Amino acid sequence: MDSQDDQQDPQGRGKEADITTIAARDIMSRDFARVAPDTTLGDIITRFSGKACPDLVVTDNDGTFRGVITPFDLMTHLNPIIGVRSRRKVSCIECVVMGEASIAADIMTKGHLTVSEETPVMEVLRLLEKYHHPDLFVVDKRGVALGVVSICGIISHLRIVGHL
Repeated sequence: MDSQDDQQDPQGRGKEADITTIAARDIMSRDFARVAPDTTLGDIITRFSGKACPDLVVTDNDGTFRGVITPFDLMTHLNPIIGVRSRRKVSCIECVVMGEASIAADIMTKGHLTVSEETPVMEVLRLLEKYHHPDLFVVDKRGVALGVVSICGIISHLRIVGHL
């Protein structure tokens, strides 16, 4: 039997990896949107205006995780200004941007979920479910942001390795 045969069952399907051995490092994406704490509100609006609208990870120059800005964080900040759930109306978002001196550090959520690279996927799933978040961030011992783990990334990984 060759090594490829060792990797498949008699029906030709790949053998399942043991789910307890999967860690955050195995499923995290190292490609995530980052902004500096002094990023302007206008730049944040521009970043969220693209086709994809991923959360923005706020990091210092050395990559230290400071917080996250979700589209909901942005809208919560803008709600009183643009009139969502408010009687006060502004005719254009550009007017808000020009009149406000807000930066990323002012509107980011500082207490977002983080885990280490070694965190087991089962613990990641427990945290995502408990806090009803679609993603969390992987940081090293110094607090440097290394990646993001999303519920969709977990689903994809589990499907590929044969758990779903």
